[in-house]
Amino acid sequence: MIPRDDIIAGVASTPLLSLLSELEEVKPSQRIRPLFDFLAEVGLMQRKGDKYRRASLPSRGELSPLAEAVSTLFQNLVFPYVAAGRRAGRLSPELQRALYVYTSAFQALRVTVAQELMSYGGLTLVAGWFPCGFSSELMSIAGRDLVIVEEREDVVALEVDRLSLLPIASGPLGQELAPASFYAFETLPLAGLGEVAEKYGVFDAAVVCHRGADLALLQKIAREVYYIVIRDRQLSYLATAIVEALGLAGNREEPPRRAQREEVGPFDVYILRGAGPT
Repeated sequence: MIPRDDIIAGVASTPLLSLLSELEEVKPSQRIRPLFDFLAEVGLMQRKGDKYRRASLPSRGELSPLAEAVSTLFQNLVFPYVAAGRRAGRLSPELQRALYVYTSAFQALRVTVAQELMSYGGLTLVAGWFPCGFSSELMSIAGRDLVIVEEREDVVALEVDRLSLLPIASGPLGQELAPASFYAFETLPLAGLGEVAEKYGVFDAAVVCHRGADLALLQKIAREVYYIVIRDRQLSYLATAIVEALGLAGNREEPPRRAQREEVGPFDVYILRGAGPT
């Protein structure tokens, strides 16, 4: 479901990995040890006690668009953040494109949730567009009207541009086979989702994927909450590092105990009942 080979190829193609491949052995500080653990777990380094040795890097052929995006994000966001705590300022067009392409890694998840777990129709809140990229699949497959909340406008800029090409209705339609869909973007901290409910009312559903949102609040403003966790350790590490490097609200919630749980590939989808009748 997740193209791991493309992700690993992207990390392996970075200048950092080329440098590490020239070193016989490295003993990292505690600060960056989790990064070396990640590299060891995906086969790009070998761990020997508290030291790490170079591993044979995969032969470099032509990179896929996803691998190129991962390479750009790892070199320009992940490594500076993990090594020096540096968060990204204004995003260049290259980084915006890389973020957009990176969300394609989650397309199969988006399709499965929209097709197999969601009922058809209703107004849906997406609490954090990145990294999972929930958007047009919810409209085209599940017939959902959307309100997408993201904390940085430049993170979601290319998705805004893409959806601007679709016909748009002036308000939520609430009916099947409508000639146009309703969607809206709101830029504000995920801690301020109550403001979105004041503007749009109670949502039929809310989706939060690998981001930090108040589940108790979401249950008050949405009839169903789809809380999605990346179960795969390596994929979770990379996604978390990118989210935090962007200064976005990361995933801090413990998996809810009283929820319907569905496994979708390397993801856990928790479905919680919320406000009003379902």
